[in-house]
Amino acid sequence: MLQIVYRLPFLWIVSIILVLAQPTLCQAKMIAVELVWNLSQAGWVQIDIEKGEYQLILDNATRKFPAGSTLQVSWGGWTPVLRINHEEFQVFSGSVLEIRSVNLGSLRVKTPEGKDAVYRGGLQLNWQDGHWRLINQVDSEDYLKGVVPIEMSNEWAEGGAEALKAQAVAARTYLVKQTNNGNKMITDSPDVHQAYAGMTVEGEASKAIEATRGEIIVDAQTKQPIDALYSSHSGGYTEDAKNVWGNTDIHNVSHPDPYSQGIGGAVNYWRFIVSAPLLGSTFGLGPVRDIKLDKFPSGRVKSVKMEDEFGQTVTVKGRAFVQAFYPFGQPIRKEAFLGSLFEARVVVTSRESIGKSDSDGILRAFDYSGFLKLAKSNQKEQGPLLSKIISSSLGTSVDPQPFGVFVFEGRGWGHGVGMSQWGAYHMAQLGYKYKDIIDYYYNNISISRG
Repeated sequence: MLQIVYRLPFLWIVSIILVLAQPTLCQAKMIAVELVWNLSQAGWVQIDIEKGEYQLILDNATRKFPAGSTLQVSWGGWTPVLRINHEEFQVFSGSVLEIRSVNLGSLRVKTPEGKDAVYRGGLQLNWQDGHWRLINQVDSEDYLKGVVPIEMSNEWAEGGAEALKAQAVAARTYLVKQTNNGNKMITDSPDVHQAYAGMTVEGEASKAIEATRGEIIVDAQTKQPIDALYSSHSGGYTEDAKNVWGNTDIHNVSHPDPYSQGIGGAVNYWRFIVSAPLLGSTFGLGPVRDIKLDKFPSGRVKSVKMEDEFGQTVTVKGRAFVQAFYPFGQPIRKEAFLGSLFEARVVVTSRESIGKSDSDGILRAFDYSGFLKLAKSNQKEQGPLLSKIISSSLGTSVDPQPFGVFVFEGRGWGHGVGMSQWGAYHMAQLGYKYKDIIDYYYNNISISRG
């Protein structure tokens, strides 16, 4: 064997060495994504094959299911039923059926509630506990095409293409890390994993995925994929992973983030008002008269100590405090409580305070949504008094209350760990490349294609 090797032409040997030295790509693979974000607890679903060739696997039987085919699944008296291509409904005796992709294709999923989305790949439907559980079986790179545009925006391609590339690499790394940990399945929910909306949201961001195909973020020493965490807006200072989840992570450490300042609209700076009685009742107290904030070095609130008019006190963790007022399921606006990087102050609400600098400034700053009019110092009855405010989200009451209101002024949106998406966008606008963005937000890392 040694003689044969030595007799190979020199250029052949060099070629073999170069081939062996090339890093292997992070290969695309089929993954399973449970559709829980908008399709959890589905009772009735219609699946239309839009293009491509599929197979319908039902009760150990397989039938062709080409473009134009339709499957409806529902239930009757806790018994699953289905209808194929508008034929008669039939009872489904099994628990799992599958629409398997034979070649590149797409299918549309619709519900009576108006949910409508298109997905690449195939779909598995499991009848479980009186509802249908939907699992999208899709190529990992195609999965990313449904992640990046909704985690960022296709509109960022103009002027922010490098940010989309950074997001593509981070999202791919997150996926690899999750599936390498033994998880056979992830979800489409941003509250659990990454937001995923399928083919419906595909657009310009797909170019960023193709441009970075196979690239992931790895630890500089071990070359293993990191937890590539990210959030919408750091508020000007990223957070240490330990302060959010309790585990030290050398790749996600806290540091100043000037690129996330002055950008992001409502999430860059927000303000929330809540009456002292509502604040207290939310946490089992009477009207709150004083608040003390314990903070991490980043400025994010670790805990909130409240004291009411009767001297009772309660201490709440910062994240729990935010969740009590976070606008779940509502559009993001500047009058919402969006994160734990905030300051707090109390404002008196007696009629005599109208016209004074403190309350007048609050009134002027909160000319929003039509419910709080500008109260000028020389027009005492114009618009509701500050004392009538229940909260920024609930509006005003008929009667004023004498206990004051609390004003929370904050920056940023999300947990703040890892990459700030708005900060990445700003860096891209300033001319930074996606690898520069990744290096800025993650510590002790390198980018690998293997």
